[in-house]
Amino acid sequence: NAEDTAREELKAKIYKINQFTAEYYHQNLYKPTAKMAQEYVKKRKLTQSTLETYKIGFSGRFDELYKQLKAQGFNEKEMLESGLVNKNANGTYIDRYRERLMFPICDTRGKVIAFGGRILDDSKIKDPKFPQPKYINSPENVVYSKGRHLFGLNIAKAECSKRLLIVEGYMDVISLHQRGVKNVVAALGTALTEQQGWLLRKSTEQVILGFDADGAGQTAVARSMEILQKMGCDMRVLQIEGAKDPDEFIVKFGEGRFKLAMDNAISLVEFKVKNLKKDINLENTSDKIKFLNEIAK
Repeated sequence: NAEDTAREELKAKIYKINQFTAEYYHQNLYKPTAKMAQEYVKKRKLTQSTLETYKIGFSGRFDELYKQLKAQGFNEKEMLESGLVNKNANGTYIDRYRERLMFPICDTRGKVIAFGGRILDDSKIKDPKFPQPKYINSPENVVYSKGRHLFGLNIAKAECSKRLLIVEGYMDVISLHQRGVKNVVAALGTALTEQQGWLLRKSTEQVILGFDADGAGQTAVARSMEILQKMGCDMRVLQIEGAKDPDEFIVKFGEGRFKLAMDNAISLVEFKVKNLKKDINLENTSDKIKFLNEIAK
């Protein structure tokens, strides 16, 4: 029917907008105006080949992308629908992403469906007047629903039939990939959804959860485990000491130590036992009984 046709046409347009934008941002990264982005990339020691593989880019100022898309013949309705352009209160069109390091998000076939943008001036995160989020991500739209995709799966797919590591952020994925751990993806929210669980189940035999060591990371581990357990996944939890996240660990200790940590990732039961042990004193009899009851469960 007409509604479906219109929807399909809009989808096709948005895929085109996304593809154009990914290329445009990527080219931007090499321009003299992208100094901050180039310095950040250098600080994170990203190689040319990594920048190309993940099509990392830089979003320009005020309405640069809007003007480019306009020149390509896209209309305002399509741009707004893509989430790459916003309309502010006085009716001016303005780019959603301004002066950020850009990460295109692709589906498994490699089509660009969304973007994530990282702030380059961290002082702006704590700006008393206009604090800005560290990351801005695309809103959901006709081509993008974040719970259905995993960042980097289009690239990891060739390497992950045996095991797949899932981490928290874009930079974790990119840094690990560059340093030889290529079977790695990131969830696009804080904890896994069932659709992402199925995606993992289809892609690999063993899932290793490599979330950050902080409280939020560990909560996400617990929630993700429940989902994966329901699906009968063989899952493990990565244990790393001496670093706050996988990216920091591999930079500090190298690929060999990291792959060893993946080999030694612990099972769900071990993870639960370890967490129970943290909060109790095994010298105390009633604590011991509580501990054994919990373990029995």
